[in-house]
Amino acid sequence: RSTPSVIIGASGSSPETATAPFLPNLNPASPPCTPVPPVGIPAHTIPGGGTLPGIPSPARCKAVEHALEAERLRVKDLELREGDMDAAELRGALRRERKHSQRLAADLAALWSSAVQSQAEAEVCEENRINGLMRRLDRVQREKGRIIVELEREEEMLTNTLQKKLNEVRREKAL
Repeated sequence: RSTPSVIIGASGSSPETATAPFLPNLNPASPPCTPVPPVGIPAHTIPGGGTLPGIPSPARCKAVEHALEAERLRVKDLELREGDMDAAELRGALRRERKHSQRLAADLAALWSSAVQSQAEAEVCEENRINGLMRRLDRVQREKGRIIVELEREEEMLTNTLQKKLNEVRREKAL
């Protein structure tokens, strides 16, 4: 994949071309650029928000709310401090925010990768379990077939034995 070029620069200055990293939308359930919902919305109403479709995890909701509130407080604090800054200080603050954003993007990518890996491992485990059950079912079906054949043999043997006895009794009666 190629990365799009972004023009960076203020009006009147010469623009610089930089390459922006490609960051895919890591949540397939939500469209790109989905805004972060306000704290009051339950996670099960947000696409991809709950641990199971329609069933949010209370611990997850609480953790998300806590993280959102901490970020809001951090932003308010930064806005208060940025009110008295000159252009050079604001550029430094912007640089720090970009680094912070990159760290968050890297953390998010690592967490998604971990989630995907965990899901893959769970699927392998489940597949092994199903394969084991299928093998067991196959053994049981073979055993059932063997028992049916054995019962048919015994039934045939009993039928033959009874037929012989019946023939014997008829012969004796005929004499």
